[in-house]
Amino acid sequence: LVNERHGRNWKKIERFVDAMRGLEEDCPVDDVGGDDVAAAAKTSGMMDSLTLTNEQQQHEQGNKSARVLSGLPIPRSYDVVGDVAILNNLPEGDEETQKKVGEWIMKKNKAIKIVVARHCALSTEDRSPGSSGLKQLAGHPRDPIVTSHYEYGIKCVVDMNHTFFSPRMAPERLRLAQQVARGERVLVVFAGVGMDALQIAARTEAKEVLVIERNAIACECIRRGKLMLSRNKTAPCPGSGKGASERMRILEGDALELLPTLEKESYDRIVAPRPKEGSLDGDLGTGDAGMSFLLAMLPLLKSKGEVHWYDFAADHELPNCDRTRKTLESACQSLGLEMEIIHVARVGSIAKRQWRVCVDFRIVAKPAV
Repeated sequence: LVNERHGRNWKKIERFVDAMRGLEEDCPVDDVGGDDVAAAAKTSGMMDSLTLTNEQQQHEQGNKSARVLSGLPIPRSYDVVGDVAILNNLPEGDEETQKKVGEWIMKKNKAIKIVVARHCALSTEDRSPGSSGLKQLAGHPRDPIVTSHYEYGIKCVVDMNHTFFSPRMAPERLRLAQQVARGERVLVVFAGVGMDALQIAARTEAKEVLVIERNAIACECIRRGKLMLSRNKTAPCPGSGKGASERMRILEGDALELLPTLEKESYDRIVAPRPKEGSLDGDLGTGDAGMSFLLAMLPLLKSKGEVHWYDFAADHELPNCDRTRKTLESACQSLGLEMEIIHVARVGSIAKRQWRVCVDFRIVAKPAV
């Protein structure tokens, strides 16, 4: 099983990432709806660059020429969630021009049914655009904008108005699932629409996957995703999708209120894709950098248990992320725990020179009772 080979595979991945970082910066891939390799390059977030074959370069140049010849302000890149293309900003021009941009994108990718654009910052606590945060440019009117999204054969439901979801985190979610060993109890905090938990439940032999999310709409998305997983006959785990869905449990509510109610030292792994809290996070943040959540989560972890902790760093903090390391060490010391850092990596860009990073660490010793 992959769980028994993950150490060897992880070394291969590290060598591959190091090789990619050594390459010169390539031009960004233009079209999300292009070939598989180009699409993977756009969604990865773990690669700094990608060398394209002659055929792929010709495809890229063709897309660039098509954009220029169209005479429209076509964006160089966009995300695709399910059958929805989402632009980070409104295209320049009047509504008619914006509509033509949306129709051009739909024409290039037949799988896209509607095109939307963000016209406000993700400033809410759940990092969602809100009811009025997305403007539909083309396609049949849809309100709210809900779609189903496939990721490595697993399907989830996304309410794009009221939840946060990034398809660019797909390789990172797959990496997390590959770390889970047979019989582990896994806790997923800040679960969003639940794709992390669905991937773990579907791809591993984890004993239990407990999901915590306070956004009621996101919890409904998780329940629908769990139902679809139960009908998935191709899920790799034993018992197919039905067995996977039966091992998932959902708790709706604030993590700081729910975590103290759980049994201490009962989980082998905690996944915490913490959302950015605006100006409270990052190198200039004024918040506690998630310390309150760490103090609530760590007592639930078994000895030798692992945590996948997500934080936000500026480019000058990479690659060591010393500020994040100090926060983790401080939290562990206050609880009398000893820890070791396993892995630190950036997993996606959130703004210019601002990155989402993941720090994997392990509890190596707990205080004697």
